[in-house]
Amino acid sequence: MKMLRYFLHLVQLGLIYAVYLVDDLYKNHLGFMRNVSFYSHKVEANTFGSKLYLLPVLLVVITFLLLLKKRSVENVVLLLIGLAFLIWQLAFTLQTAPIYYLVSGILFIGFLLQLIIVLLKRS
Repeated sequence: MKMLRYFLHLVQLGLIYAVYLVDDLYKNHLGFMRNVSFYSHKVEANTFGSKLYLLPVLLVVITFLLLLKKRSVENVVLLLIGLAFLIWQLAFTLQTAPIYYLVSGILFIGFLLQLIIVLLKRS
Protein backbone atom coordinates (compact mmCIF):
# COMPACT_ATOMS: atom_id res chain seq x y z
CA MET A 1 0.00 0.00 0.00
CA LYS A 2 2.80 2.39 0.83
CA MET A 3 4.42 1.86 -2.59
CA LEU A 4 1.09 2.57 -4.29
CA ARG A 5 0.79 5.85 -2.40
CA TYR A 6 4.30 6.86 -3.45
CA PHE A 7 3.49 5.95 -7.04
CA LEU A 8 0.32 8.05 -6.94
CA HIS A 9 2.31 11.00 -5.57
CA LEU A 10 4.73 10.64 -8.48
CA VAL A 11 1.81 10.63 -10.90
CA GLN A 12 0.56 13.84 -9.27
CA LEU A 13 3.95 15.44 -9.82
CA GLY A 14 3.71 14.31 -13.42
CA LEU A 15 0.36 16.08 -13.69
CA ILE A 16 2.04 19.35 -12.68
CA TYR A 17 4.44 18.82 -15.57
CA ALA A 18 1.48 17.99 -17.82
CA VAL A 19 0.06 21.49 -17.32
CA TYR A 20 3.29 23.02 -18.66
CA LEU A 21 3.45 20.46 -21.46
CA VAL A 22 -0.12 21.18 -22.58
CA ASP A 23 0.57 24.92 -22.50
CA ASP A 24 3.71 24.45 -24.59
CA LEU A 25 1.87 22.23 -27.06
CA TYR A 26 -0.90 24.79 -27.36
CA LYS A 27 1.54 27.61 -28.07
CA ASN A 28 3.76 25.73 -30.53
CA HIS A 29 1.64 23.23 -32.47
CA LEU A 30 -1.08 24.58 -34.72
CA GLY A 31 -3.01 21.30 -35.06
CA PHE A 32 -3.19 20.87 -31.29
CA MET A 33 -4.27 24.49 -30.91
CA ARG A 34 -7.09 24.06 -33.44
CA ASN A 35 -8.37 20.87 -31.79
CA VAL A 36 -8.26 22.37 -28.29
CA SER A 37 -10.03 25.53 -29.44
CA PHE A 38 -12.70 23.60 -31.32
CA TYR A 39 -13.50 21.20 -28.49
CA SER A 40 -13.24 23.87 -25.79
CA HIS A 41 -15.84 26.02 -27.50
CA LYS A 42 -17.99 22.96 -28.05
CA VAL A 43 -17.86 22.09 -24.31
CA GLU A 44 -18.52 25.71 -23.34
CA ALA A 45 -21.63 25.82 -25.53
CA ASN A 46 -22.90 22.62 -23.88
CA THR A 47 -24.89 22.81 -20.64
CA PHE A 48 -22.12 20.84 -18.88
CA GLY A 49 -19.60 23.62 -19.51
CA SER A 50 -21.73 26.26 -17.81
CA LYS A 51 -22.28 24.07 -14.73
CA LEU A 52 -18.68 22.90 -14.35
CA TYR A 53 -18.05 25.17 -11.35
CA LEU A 54 -20.39 22.95 -9.29
CA LEU A 55 -17.94 20.04 -9.46
CA PRO A 56 -15.16 21.67 -7.38
CA VAL A 57 -17.75 23.01 -4.93
CA LEU A 58 -18.97 19.45 -4.38
CA LEU A 59 -15.40 18.19 -4.06
CA VAL A 60 -14.50 20.84 -1.46
CA VAL A 61 -17.61 19.92 0.58
CA ILE A 62 -16.59 16.24 0.48
CA THR A 63 -13.08 17.25 1.55
CA PHE A 64 -14.41 19.24 4.52
CA LEU A 65 -16.42 16.22 5.62
CA LEU A 66 -13.32 14.02 5.41
CA LEU A 67 -11.26 16.65 7.22
CA LEU A 68 -13.78 16.83 10.07
CA LYS A 69 -13.50 13.07 10.63
CA LYS A 70 -9.72 12.90 10.63
CA ARG A 71 -7.10 15.59 10.26
CA SER A 72 -3.97 14.49 8.47
CA VAL A 73 -1.47 15.91 6.02
CA GLU A 74 -3.11 14.00 3.15
CA ASN A 75 -6.51 15.52 3.96
CA VAL A 76 -5.04 19.02 4.06
CA VAL A 77 -3.37 18.44 0.68
CA LEU A 78 -6.72 17.18 -0.64
CA LEU A 79 -8.35 20.40 0.59
CA LEU A 80 -5.63 22.53 -1.04
CA ILE A 81 -6.07 20.75 -4.38
CA GLY A 82 -9.84 21.14 -4.13
CA LEU A 83 -9.51 24.85 -3.36
CA ALA A 84 -7.04 25.30 -6.23
CA PHE A 85 -9.54 23.61 -8.55
CA LEU A 86 -12.34 25.85 -7.26
CA ILE A 87 -10.26 29.01 -7.64
CA TRP A 88 -9.26 27.95 -11.16
CA GLN A 89 -12.91 27.44 -12.09
CA LEU A 90 -14.05 30.78 -10.66
CA ALA A 91 -11.09 33.04 -11.52
CA PHE A 92 -10.41 32.02 -15.12
CA THR A 93 -12.53 31.61 -18.23
CA LEU A 94 -11.97 30.15 -21.66
CA GLN A 95 -11.21 33.63 -22.98
CA THR A 96 -8.43 34.26 -20.44
CA ALA A 97 -6.94 30.74 -20.57
CA PRO A 98 -7.35 28.88 -23.87
CA ILE A 99 -6.41 25.58 -22.19
CA TYR A 100 -9.03 26.13 -19.48
CA TYR A 101 -10.76 22.76 -19.81
CA LEU A 102 -7.49 20.83 -20.12
CA VAL A 103 -6.15 22.34 -16.90
CA SER A 104 -9.53 21.72 -15.24
CA GLY A 105 -9.28 18.06 -16.22
CA ILE A 106 -5.73 17.81 -14.92
CA LEU A 107 -6.74 19.38 -11.58
CA PHE A 108 -9.71 17.00 -11.34
CA ILE A 109 -7.48 13.97 -11.96
CA GLY A 110 -5.02 15.27 -9.34
CA PHE A 111 -7.88 15.63 -6.87
CA LEU A 112 -9.09 12.09 -7.57
CA LEU A 113 -5.58 10.69 -7.08
CA GLN A 114 -5.25 12.50 -3.76
CA LEU A 115 -8.68 11.22 -2.73
CA ILE A 116 -7.49 7.67 -3.47
CA ILE A 117 -4.41 8.32 -1.33
CA VAL A 118 -6.59 9.57 1.55
CA LEU A 119 -8.90 6.59 1.30
CA LEU A 120 -5.95 4.16 1.14
CA LYS A 121 -4.44 5.78 4.23
CA ARG A 122 -7.72 5.39 6.14
CA SER A 123 -8.05 1.67 5.45
